[in-house]
Formats: sequence, structure tokens, C-alpha cells
Amino acid sequence: MTPSKFQTLIVGDEDIHAARKRRAIYLRPFILFYLNSLFAEVIFLAVGVLIMTGTKDLIYKILWTLVFCPLGMGGAMGGLINCFIVDYHYGSKAVHFTALLSLLVLSSCNYLCYSLDRHFGWFGASEHPWWFHWRYPMIYAVGYINGKLLFTDAGQAKLARMGL
Repeated sequence: MTPSKFQTLIVGDEDIHAARKRRAIYLRPFILFYLNSLFAEVIFLAVGVLIMTGTKDLIYKILWTLVFCPLGMGGAMGGLINCFIVDYHYGSKAVHFTALLSLLVLSSCNYLCYSLDRHFGWFGASEHPWWFHWRYPMIYAVGYINGKLLFTDAGQAKLARMGL
């Protein structure tokens, strides 16, 4: 029998606790950005349906806002934060890096949504373009808040109290 060529990560009880703690650190960015994206998309869906365009093509609006957008934005931001910030930066530098990364990635997503909506007409981008463009400062603010939660001692304590 040939010896194994991989390293066993969990070999004892103390390793299990450390592995669970590391798992939480890597899952938090995905969960936070997914939940924030879902919350924002619920508001955008409500405004889009109740004020802008009505219930025309409602199933597509629901699928887009409550399934695809939150999963895509949460997944993209979680993956990028894990690749570039977690284990590399902490504190103020990580908070600002998270906010800037959020602004770049989620603003691109917002502009894509705006461009697609000008074609499909689901959320009123042609009639109300500023409904899409006022979001950029809010995207930065949400990224900053998430960065504070993820990369400061007080934020991590708050997340731990919330069970994340």
C-alpha cells in the first residue's frame, strides 16, 4: 500500500474546533453579502412592481431579483473577499478594501442590471434611470459596513453573537 500524499487537516479534538472557526471565517463574506443583496433586491422588486412597472412578467422579476441576483452578488463578493482580503488584511485597510471591492463589483452588477432593464423593461430603467444610479453611494456604504463586521474585533464579536 502506498503512503498517502495528502495532509490530514483534522487529527484531533482541538483541530475540530479550529476547523469550525476557520470555516465560519470563510463563510461569513458569502452569507453577509447574500443577505444584504437579498434585502436590497426585495426592496427593488417591491418598488419595481408597486410603483414602476406593475405585475407584468412577474415571474421573471421574482426569479431575477430573489434568486439570481442575490446568489450571484453574494457568491462573487464572498469569493473575491476570501481570495484577496481574508487571511491577508485586517482592520481599517481590510474595511476600506472591502468597500472599494464592493463598489467595483456590485456597481458593475448594477450597471448590467440597468442595461438589461433598458432592453426588457421590467423595472423602469428607461423611464426612471436615477432609480438605478442613486445606488452607487449605498453600495459603497453597505460594503463599508460589511467590512467593519468582517474585519474588526467589534464586528466579529457582533457576528458571533448573531450566530454567524
